[in-house]
Amino acid sequence: MTPVIDARGLTKRYGDVTAVDGLSLRINAGEIYALLGLNGAGKTTTIRMLLGMVRPSSGSVAVLGSVVRPGAHDAWSRVGYLVETPAAYPELTVRENLTVAARLRGLRGRGHVDEVVERVNLTTYATQRAGTLSLGNAQRLGLAKALLHEPELLILDEPANGLDPAGVAEIRSLVRELSCEHGVSVLLSSHILTEVARLATRIGVIHRGRLVRELDAGNLAAQTRRRLTVSARDLVAAERALLAAGFSPVRTEPGTLDLTDDRAIDQPDGVAVVLVGAGCAPTRLVVEQDDLETFFLRVVES
Repeated sequence: MTPVIDARGLTKRYGDVTAVDGLSLRINAGEIYALLGLNGAGKTTTIRMLLGMVRPSSGSVAVLGSVVRPGAHDAWSRVGYLVETPAAYPELTVRENLTVAARLRGLRGRGHVDEVVERVNLTTYATQRAGTLSLGNAQRLGLAKALLHEPELLILDEPANGLDPAGVAEIRSLVRELSCEHGVSVLLSSHILTEVARLATRIGVIHRGRLVRELDAGNLAAQTRRRLTVSARDLVAAERALLAAGFSPVRTEPGTLDLTDDRAIDQPDGVAVVLVGAGCAPTRLVVEQDDLETFFLRVVES
């Protein structure tokens, strides 16, 4: 099966600065692929190279089977995108902006505009000038323009930027609907890791211009660390008792011991018995697991 995005050895240099360094990326049809990275990691530069907005210093990109190069526009009628701050004509209304975009796409009739206005929840603001929109609604307008022509591939750079929690949930629901019900493939970058964890089917971590880790979202739990966290009034006595029982406690934050032994995690009641028997009953005993944020920070800091 031909991937919807096939990037090989992508590199972009600006003088002595290497923004993207030999990045290869393959995204298959129907996936929601999330690209994670710190500010300046190379996410936006990568996306701009995928879209042909920036010419790579080396490497190649194919989108929907078409090679991305100057003058090649074969795939763009099938791609929707929202990159960084969405552009709009500030003196035109939301509806007028979308009508112009529809005409540039060769779309006729008001049906496309009306449908996308309702889909991104802009009906109330349809007659408002774009220059007076809030950041969140300007982001909705940019997303509406990306969806006008019902693309096969949607590329979104921080799509929830400026949205309140309700708006973030709306975008999540919309992206999931596009993928599950309409077969749209999605590449997105985001710093809202909880949303990525709920939405993505595959995750790539980019750091200092390199793709340093990829994993299926279903395997995230296997990649995150579990631990038994123990607190006690007499932490020294608790640590001594656990060591004597064959555990390997590690002091973390003040007043806390972490145990990563499988025996401790699978049978925390046994740990409680040991501590009670030693006269230092636990005040807190809980199994915790890293979330996506902790996993991400561990990857980029390693």
